[in-house]
Amino acid sequence: MLLSIDRVLKLLAEGKSLEKIAELAHCNVKDVSDVIGKAISILDRHEKPIARKKIIIKKSPDEHDDNPGENPDASSTESVLFEGAELSTIPLNSSLTMYVDGASSGNPGPAGIGIVIFDQDGRQVGKISSYIGNRTNNFAEYTALIRALKIAKYFKTNVLKIRTDSELVVKQIKGEYKVKNDQIKQLYDQAISLTRSISSCKIEHIPREQNDKADYLAKKAAQ
Repeated sequence: MLLSIDRVLKLLAEGKSLEKIAELAHCNVKDVSDVIGKAISILDRHEKPIARKKIIIKKSPDEHDDNPGENPDASSTESVLFEGAELSTIPLNSSLTMYVDGASSGNPGPAGIGIVIFDQDGRQVGKISSYIGNRTNNFAEYTALIRALKIAKYFKTNVLKIRTDSELVVKQIKGEYKVKNDQIKQLYDQAISLTRSISSCKIEHIPREQNDKADYLAKKAAQ
């Protein structure tokens, strides 16, 4: 198979994993990632629309490991930022509402994040279910928050509402609770920095039953 940008994007749209594309093209996963990187670079240079439709990047279940690419303390590449994502066209410079959650099986143990994205008209325009390695619940919840903030920043969101059932995270972000754990403090600092980079950003606590979709996606990724 010719490893062209058009062919790779078509296979991604069909839900093929990076490993499957590499197998079909008789190459390695890095070659496929390089092609995706070139496609993203071309879009960034020439794109001047009012909306972006993201490439969907899914990891197959057997690709889980204990040291995944997601690291909230590092600069995320786009392939990591949208890992496990299924997104429709999302307008730039608009208003978004995101429901976020993190889950850990064992605390610490296999962990995942879940994000559900709605546009300003209340239509669901995306969801993310992504494995993040062996982490605690609190770490997973902050990771989900940070990923949501980075996605909002990518789409140049003007007004952002993030809703989570983690009362602890919300009160720490609002300064009502102190962050004592050094590792969580690093995530907290990053989250605060990201919120300040968005024109209007509000993080709200909601009951768990109102966050069932994000909870399901987080638990599904942690399995």
